[in-house]
Amino acid sequence: MKATSSLQYACFSCRKCFKRPHFSGASNHYMTKEQQTAQWQEADHFEASRTYKCPDCGGLTHFMGIDFKAPRRGDLHGWRNAEAFIASGRLFTRGERVE
Repeated sequence: MKATSSLQYACFSCRKCFKRPHFSGASNHYMTKEQQTAQWQEADHFEASRTYKCPDCGGLTHFMGIDFKAPRRGDLHGWRNAEAFIASGRLFTRGERVE
């Protein structure tokens, strides 16, 4: 497994945003199809069972999507809207906006 990118997570109690590595399976032309499939399944299982905690308060952080722009720390209204948006089961992706 290797870290391929960083994903954004947020702690609503601290009103902070953090980037955490995203792991995926490796694939190269020397691996058989079964080996590649096993690597990707292992990486998916690892990511699904992984939880990220806030480094400040130790609480759980929430995955925000790839296009989340965090409000300023003092913007309580913006953070409440972002929390309600995530609680509704949606993620911040292109085309989605919180008002």
